[in-house]
Amino acid sequence: MTELLGVVTRTYEYQRAQPALLVGTMSGLETAQLARDGKLPTPPIIATLCISLVDVAEGRAALDGSPAEWQYNQLSTVHGGWLAALLDSALGYAVQTVLPAGHQFTTLDLHVRFVRAVTVAVFRLRADAQVTHAGSRIVTAEGRLIGPDGKVYATGTTSCLVLKMEQ
Repeated sequence: MTELLGVVTRTYEYQRAQPALLVGTMSGLETAQLARDGKLPTPPIIATLCISLVDVAEGRAALDGSPAEWQYNQLSTVHGGWLAALLDSALGYAVQTVLPAGHQFTTLDLHVRFVRAVTVAVFRLRADAQVTHAGSRIVTAEGRLIGPDGKVYATGTTSCLVLKMEQ
C-alpha cells in the first residue's frame, strides 16, 4: 500500500484460472489439498480478501486472515462483510472436502453471528469450519472465527446444495 496526502492505494494480483475445472476428475478433498499446497491458482476472492487456506481434512477446513485498516467500516472496526466472507470461505472449503469427483455445491444459506468487534489490534483471525451433515443433496457446516487470544469473534452456519456436474 502507498499513502499520499491521506489517500491510501491498495493493489493486489490474482489469477484467472478456475480450479473448478478439476471437479470432474478429483474429489473435493483432493482439490482442496492442492489449493492448500499452492498447486492450484488462488481463487480471485481469496486474493481480494487477503485470506489464505491453511488446513483441510475430510469435513474440515481452516483459513487465516489479518484484520487491516482497508476493511474498516464507519465505526473504525472491521466490516462484518469481510468477517462473514472469511467464515463463508472456510465453511465452503469444509463442504467441498466431502464431495466426490464430479460434484460441486452452491450455498443455500449462510448465517453469521458477530460476537465481538474486530480491529487491527486482533492481528490475525482463524476461521475453523466443520461439516455437521453430509447428505447426498444437502451438506451443512458450522464454524467460528477465533483470535490469537482464543476468543471467539463470530460463529456461523451454512447449508449447501450438492450439484452433479454435467459431462
